[in-house]
Amino acid sequence: MSAIYRVAALIALGIFPNVALAQCVNTATPTCGVYVSCFAKLCPCDGSRDEYFKTYGAKYCKTFLDLPGLSPQGQAWRTSTLKCLQEAIVPLLPPDGQEATCNCKIMRSAAFDSHVKCYTKTGASICKLDTGDWEKIWKAAEGFKSVTDAEGRRQMVDVAQICLAESSVADGVKPIIRKVLDLMR
Repeated sequence: MSAIYRVAALIALGIFPNVALAQCVNTATPTCGVYVSCFAKLCPCDGSRDEYFKTYGAKYCKTFLDLPGLSPQGQAWRTSTLKCLQEAIVPLLPPDGQEATCNCKIMRSAAFDSHVKCYTKTGASICKLDTGDWEKIWKAAEGFKSVTDAEGRRQMVDVAQICLAESSVADGVKPIIRKVLDLMR
């Protein structure tokens, strides 16, 4: 069933009482336009220090969607993660479709809170990727810049700790994770 028919069925069943929110539902293929065309439209935070959708969400979505050289497993992780991050935002959008009811600080915090869960999601965890994928992801995420950013730093530490606790981390990845944690100290 195509995405359009699924969304129409959800609206008809009352699961998406607001057509605006239904338009924010992600398709099977990840795209990044939803951050600007939907999320930022329903929750405009331009000029706020808590703006997330355009300056962070859309930026890194595009960076990762365009990231060359990932292994097939890395590509599957990217697709799963991008969808997970976007799907985590939809239920938090103003249910009445009224932008005035959106709290930019809460939206930014909730979006960042979803990162660790999405990055380490069962079945498509960053912890299972090989060293080549980790290096590409680190560079794409501007890893060294993230070390100095409190929100980025918190995410990196949480992901690293989850991966170090897993027994099935790819060969050579644990030393990389330990180096990342050492940078944080």
